[in-house]
Amino acid sequence: MEKEIKNLTDIELLRIVNPSLAVMVGEYSVPELLNVAEEEIMALKGIGEAKAKVVLALKEIANRMIHRAKDSITSINSPDEAMEYFKFLAGKATEEVWVLLLDAKNHIIRSSRVTKGTLTGSPVGIREIFASAIKHMAAGIVVAHNHPSGVALASQEDIKFTKNLVESANILGIPVVDNLIIAKEGSLSLRVSHSELFSTDREIF
Repeated sequence: MEKEIKNLTDIELLRIVNPSLAVMVGEYSVPELLNVAEEEIMALKGIGEAKAKVVLALKEIANRMIHRAKDSITSINSPDEAMEYFKFLAGKATEEVWVLLLDAKNHIIRSSRVTKGTLTGSPVGIREIFASAIKHMAAGIVVAHNHPSGVALASQEDIKFTKNLVESANILGIPVVDNLIIAKEGSLSLRVSHSELFSTDREIF
């Protein structure tokens, strides 16, 4: 039975929990549902206060599980681990840029949001990223941002931003371990897909 459950889609799982609710929120994927505002839930046809509370409760349970999973990761030793750490960004309606600070053994020092809005690769954004890294004496950084479109493909803007990021890193001596794109349909490591953008003067993973 457990194997059968694991093979179900998001909406099929929700249909088991609450069939009528599954129909009403079927236009959303689970990552989108985790980030939808209460007002938007209440505006759905057929959603009253009782059903809205069920959605909000499920949303809160899922968000807690995601953040507990994130907090259980104490070091980053592969692109997959880095993408798992930033999974909470999938489905967000607006673009957010985050930085993860690592020590010399790739143990996590801390993570924080740098900007919310549009990624432009501006010098200001890069200064903010490295200001945090310098303040906390990081030996390396992982940068991540989400694509609200849901597609984890590197745009020319993403590539340009990565080049600027790595150039700044080379000057400061704080390596960029990876730059990630997180989306509801998957995630992308630019170190894997565009390895030529990164310095190779030392082993990262």
